[in-house]
Amino acid sequence: MSDETVKFSVLCSMFQAMVRAKSPVMKRKHFRTFLDHVYRTREYFSAIRLVLPALDRERGTYGLKESTLATCLIDALGMSRESPDADRLINWRKGGARVGANVGNFALVAFE
Repeated sequence: MSDETVKFSVLCSMFQAMVRAKSPVMKRKHFRTFLDHVYRTREYFSAIRLVLPALDRERGTYGLKESTLATCLIDALGMSRESPDADRLINWRKGGARVGANVGNFALVAFE
């Protein structure tokens, strides 16, 4: 596999294995295995960017806060901005009688 063909599912599997691992030694082992199997050319820079995006000084941030991302998702999914789902997405931080247990967690509200 080259840097351009790394499957998202492979990356997710590596992260899940690291979460399940208890010791730092096992976490490093999972990451090393991922690097050795996926990045055979030893060009690890793109992998490090994925794992530690806050430390990437070469690229700026995308500037997508939750409210902008909510609007983008609503448009991409073709939802009406007046729909209950769009309203929940836009007001993801607000509680109330009609909201789920995931209030305050944008990713989980978007997933619902």
